Amino acid sequence: MGRSADIFLSAYNRIDQHLNRWKEGEDYIPFTSLVNYFSKRNAVIKRYQNDLLEFAELRNAIVHNRVTPNYVIAEPHVKTVDRILYIEEQITTPKLVIPAFEKPVKTFYLDDSLASLLDIVKQKEFSQFPVYGKDGFKGLLTPRGITQWLATHIDSNNVSLNGTTIGEVLAVEVRRDYVKFISRKTTVHQAMDMMKGNPDKNYRLEAILITERGRQDEALLGIITPHHIIDES
Repeated sequence: MGRSADIFLSAYNRIDQHLNRWKEGEDYIPFTSLVNYFSKRNAVIKRYQNDLLEFAELRNAIVHNRVTPNYVIAEPHVKTVDRILYIEEQITTPKLVIPAFEKPVKTFYLDDSLASLLDIVKQKEFSQFPVYGKDGFKGLLTPRGITQWLATHIDSNNVSLNGTTIGEVLAVEVRRDYVKFISRKTTVHQAMDMMKGNPDKNYRLEAILITERGRQDEALLGIITPHHIIDES
């Protein structure tokens, strides 16, 4: 057997064993059945479902089409070997949102001025703004909310920001369900699935806020925004 086939089969077997450890019960379940089962329950398996099913077909071709014990007709390409090793790593040691998205998160308070927020926007090009009050998290201010507020406060093509607080602007945000808090131990793939939302229902999160245990009363450790979907694709 060639070295590529040997490496491929070893990685395949390790993935198979790993999936069998995830399931309940001690009975062995075939690889393809496990992949299809966990694709509905695990973000990593869902993402690589097609690759894993193709690996199963290639594995069967290698194992069942040997000319001699040490010679196989279906020798996997080096790119295929690299791919299965990469996916094995994603399954067995998936990246977590911390440290992947760990960074200081700029927060605002209800009585902060809108002008101060817009100054930050010019400097940092932020687009999602967690807002807090004396008793904790109050909501996420988005460009849509700012635009809605501006549209109702234009006077003769001029907008006065004097005295306008972030709390006043936050009050016009129509939706309050476009932000989610998650634990630092959430996997990156889980977070990406959350961020994508449900296209059929035209629903997508504006931001995911990361804390120690996914609670709103904890310090923010990082933030995930829609542009991260593109970065992780």
